[in-house]
Amino acid sequence: MNVVSRGIKNALRSPMRSGAIVLMLAISIGLILSMLVARSSVNAKITEVKSSAGTSVTISPAGVHGFDGGGDPLTAAQITTIKDTAHVSSIVATLSDQLTTSDTSLTPSLELGLFGARQQRSSTDSTSSTDSNAAAPADSSSTETTTTRQAPTPKTTVTGTTDQNSVSTDGSDLVLSSGSSIDGSSSDLVALVGTSLATKNSLKVGSTFTAYDKTITVKGIFKTGNTFADSGLIMPLATVQTLTDQSGAVNSVIAKVDSSDNVSSTVTTLKSSLGDKADITSQVEQAAASVSSLESISSLALAGVVGATIAGSVIVLLAMVMIVRERRREIGVIKAIGGSNVKVIGQFVSEALTLTIIGAIVGLSLGIVVSGPMTSSLVSNQSSTATTQAGPGAGGPGRMFKGGMSQLSSNITQVTGSLTPQVFAAAVGITLIISIIGSAVPAWFIARIRPGEVLRTE
Repeated sequence: MNVVSRGIKNALRSPMRSGAIVLMLAISIGLILSMLVARSSVNAKITEVKSSAGTSVTISPAGVHGFDGGGDPLTAAQITTIKDTAHVSSIVATLSDQLTTSDTSLTPSLELGLFGARQQRSSTDSTSSTDSNAAAPADSSSTETTTTRQAPTPKTTVTGTTDQNSVSTDGSDLVLSSGSSIDGSSSDLVALVGTSLATKNSLKVGSTFTAYDKTITVKGIFKTGNTFADSGLIMPLATVQTLTDQSGAVNSVIAKVDSSDNVSSTVTTLKSSLGDKADITSQVEQAAASVSSLESISSLALAGVVGATIAGSVIVLLAMVMIVRERRREIGVIKAIGGSNVKVIGQFVSEALTLTIIGAIVGLSLGIVVSGPMTSSLVSNQSSTATTQAGPGAGGPGRMFKGGMSQLSSNITQVTGSLTPQVFAAAVGITLIISIIGSAVPAWFIARIRPGEVLRTE
């Protein structure tokens, strides 16, 4: 019987003990595979987050305050500067305007009600007295008048943009109820009409209306679920610039950076090149919070792999040390009849490898089953923290910028465990390392055993 077959047979000599060793090894190896899957999946998600979420930088004219306006529009030269900035992969430019009833044939659909109304009260007395304790004369009289300032007249918002999805309130693609998209790079006299505005004016795809003394064709009807957005118009940027006589001007730019790692440096560069003519905000803090939570999961998974590897090695080590001590006399006899250290050590290494392989088969099967749920559990434990860090009100001045935060807050809840061949190969490699480490010390003990000493003491 050769060394390997003898080692395999010895591994099964005591079924009870071998079963206990295999069970402990299986749990350890299963945990290794599960942690490797979790770490691989989370690292892949980190790469995805860095390339997609938290990479938006919003540039607007300095001093602008929503519909109140303010500041000078960004110029064509400034837009070119933004495009040419390192790490900026794309931009979405927007120019908004308010249409009054004299500018368009459309009837505004936004009902403001008493929004902005204010009541003022004033009272007059026919007589007055400097003595606060004096009784009022019998013929004294007073009048009180109330004046109310009328609510502002509703207007229709027209948004010229290079990307129609920039008006989406949640960062997702714009939903068209009917019709087709517009080409944001064109100067066509076409528009997408919000559902509320279309209903108010009985518009459908192919209908026309007048704006800025031009006839505009309805290309599509959209719905965002936001009252203000659904009461507006979307047109190509160049079209709005021409109609409002603002060639090259925009009042909002969303710049997409190639990676969240480069957002801070890009913001610094933009602030330096644009100076105090523009306000620049980004999602870098929120993106960092999301990535930080994912990185903590990755670190936890790596610690789990190291811990499980150490535990597996210790299990094999202690088991083999115990076996060597029990069979010390057998080892001495084998050496006495001519067995070399290499053959004896090979026999015990084969025994350790057999136990490890059996444990690996059971453990890897267990790991495949539990890796998905374990990854989800690790992610769920961290998701509430990251969502809190992102904050419910985080975001920027643009709808697309605000919508990015909805995506950020859900990033770490979208990690799912996936077993790849590379991860499985790594788990098998670690299993072999466990076997080698676990049998190294017993091999050293075997080499130190001297047949004469063993036979004298037995």
